[in-house]
Amino acid sequence: MNNLAINKELPNNLLTIDQSAYFDVEKHQLKYTNELDEEFNDEYVNRYALVRQDTGQLLGIHSEDYIVRPYSVLAEKVNDVIKEALPDYEEFEITTQDHVYANGRKYRRDINFWNKDIQIESFKHKGQQEKIIPQIRIYSSLDGQWGQQIMFSSMYMWCMNGMVRPDWTFTVYNKHSSRKDISYSVSEFRSGLQDHEDLGNEMFKMLQRKVNTSDVTELFRKTLAAKPYKKGLDIEHDSILVLNHLDNLWCKYNDRYGSTLFAVYQTATDWATHPITRGSVYNVSRKREKAVANMLSSKQWESMYV
Repeated sequence: MNNLAINKELPNNLLTIDQSAYFDVEKHQLKYTNELDEEFNDEYVNRYALVRQDTGQLLGIHSEDYIVRPYSVLAEKVNDVIKEALPDYEEFEITTQDHVYANGRKYRRDINFWNKDIQIESFKHKGQQEKIIPQIRIYSSLDGQWGQQIMFSSMYMWCMNGMVRPDWTFTVYNKHSSRKDISYSVSEFRSGLQDHEDLGNEMFKMLQRKVNTSDVTELFRKTLAAKPYKKGLDIEHDSILVLNHLDNLWCKYNDRYGSTLFAVYQTATDWATHPITRGSVYNVSRKREKAVANMLSSKQWESMYV
């Protein structure tokens, strides 16, 4: 059983039209009235307002170079690649979830492949084996903050942490001002599946690596909790709030997996996946995932991994 279909009405409490990934956008050129002109003539500028046709919501203001690319077209394009890469895809258990944020200004789509799971032996949750599954994430926006992006990732099916690797950046990135449409190939999809298998091997290695709490604290202080250097400070600068949050998460995962590098990894990915913030959760989460990827390339992490 699978469901590659675009969700035309997403599951939430309201099921409003704003939850649809399908909507038309109108482009209106902006103008202003020159009050110094005796005839009060309108003058047009090189800025266009993108407006939802169905709700009248303003989605963004852009130059004439900005190209409106519907969310549904991007999602269908990825679906076509999956169907080509997996001719027997109908035999797979595939689930999808579409997220439309801020009345249509941003869009994210998750595609989960349950048949490609990697089980973590010796650990169960409510009788179910803990495991990681591969996932494709698609991002786009109409407010100019996100380009079209396709990323292969993995999810840990207990804590729902997004798994991060240092070499996992967005596989495909395309600006809305680009004249070329975004492309995603079968080879890129298959490469993502191989990366998922490699991640499973790394998980097992992490479970065997023992660590001590002082090294873990130093790792977080030098990476995730580090603040940009400020002139005039003679001491190293870090965020006490972030360190406290990471310390609480470390206690949770240390209790479950022992003092292992795997517990450190889960602490970092939990911090990135489930941010406690007053701001936009999806923006903060993406920023933190990049910070975790940088942590995995740090000399502190490498010294603990060897």
